[in-house]
Amino acid sequence: MTTTTSLFVCRPADVTLERVRELVAVGQPESLTLEYKESYASKIPDSVAAMANSYGGLILVGVTERNVPDRLIGVPEPTIVQIVSGCHQKLEPPWVPEIIPVPLPETDGLMVLVVRVDPAMAPRPLLIQGAAPIRLHGRNAVADRSRLTQLITEPAPQTAAAGLRLSPVELPRNDQAQETADFLLRTGMFVPVDASATWRPLSERGVQAFTDALNNSPLHHALFHWCASLGDGGMNPFHRSGFNRARKVRLLWQGGPNPAFPLEAVAKIDLPDAYGTPVSHLQVSVEVRAGFLHALGSRPALSVARLHELVDALAASLVDEEVVGAVAALAGVDSLLVPQPLGLDFLSGIDVPDLLAGNGLTPVRDAGTSRGANLLADPGVDQRDPAERRALIDSWLQQISLDAGLLGMEQALERLHAAPPAEPVLS
Repeated sequence: MTTTTSLFVCRPADVTLERVRELVAVGQPESLTLEYKESYASKIPDSVAAMANSYGGLILVGVTERNVPDRLIGVPEPTIVQIVSGCHQKLEPPWVPEIIPVPLPETDGLMVLVVRVDPAMAPRPLLIQGAAPIRLHGRNAVADRSRLTQLITEPAPQTAAAGLRLSPVELPRNDQAQETADFLLRTGMFVPVDASATWRPLSERGVQAFTDALNNSPLHHALFHWCASLGDGGMNPFHRSGFNRARKVRLLWQGGPNPAFPLEAVAKIDLPDAYGTPVSHLQVSVEVRAGFLHALGSRPALSVARLHELVDALAASLVDEEVVGAVAALAGVDSLLVPQPLGLDFLSGIDVPDLLAGNGLTPVRDAGTSRGANLLADPGVDQRDPAERRALIDSWLQQISLDAGLLGMEQALERLHAAPPAEPVLS
């Protein structure tokens, strides 16, 4: 499924007619990050400046908002020159966004122009006649004094937004410095923060909405079913636990045989302290820990099916509509601006071949081994789409196995996907 985000971040070669048509067919109205233009208009440079001064976005030129059978009507090739000239003449300083022409077949040279406005590439603030346009929901406005001051004084977007990575993760340890988890999985993202939310504490109602959303998420259900398959035990759903402050939240989920609770999940929200500098992003992370050996004295085999289920539940939870809405509310932004998970951190307390033993995987002789991996997500993949998310997870698991000197993960995944869906342990 093509979204505004996936079309914005994919390679230029992947901006195809099929993807543009799929995005338009969804019927998404104009928003903070999307605008339609039937033809060239003198206001296009204003929209370019507004998106560059806000969160970026797409302008689809040659697409009508009218309710017609085919909204892709196209524009002639000279429209590219008009956009370039308009931006160069009206914008202060002159700047031109990326323009990708997508030809329409069976027309007389008409095309749809996908204009991608990346705020990390623009010399912010972009001005028009001394004013700084900004983007509101579906329209442009002019920045007030405080917003203009922020645009002028903020760090360059490329240093503030590029290369954002979650802090390094380690397996938890007890008081004797012993690792207490068999393995750990973590994912997360950085959410842009509205100026109005940069100085306030995190809303208690907002945190509760985030907690409730997690307790109704695919991750909660996956962990609950795993607990049920272990037999007698209990479960504590996500709740505040540990280091919590006005701008930092830690939520804990526990389950499994009492009292040790070998299964845990930890969700964290961190709005970094500003100390006089603008805060640009809210940090969100969710991790799953399994500690059977430390808690129960034995470690059940980790199947490929279980590993795939957990990774899928992690990713699906952070693109879940309720979770995304709660995160957006905490950041004070529109849900459209909440990005998808950055990738996956995987750590094992033992060598990965030993952790995945019994899955029919074959070790390569003298290949060495590993105890984890840091895996990035393809930004062009829409993780809300189950098929695209499954393909992404398959590639992650294959990389984990190959880095550990194991062959056969591809075949194991094929068998997994070919099998009929298993009945849930409990509804």
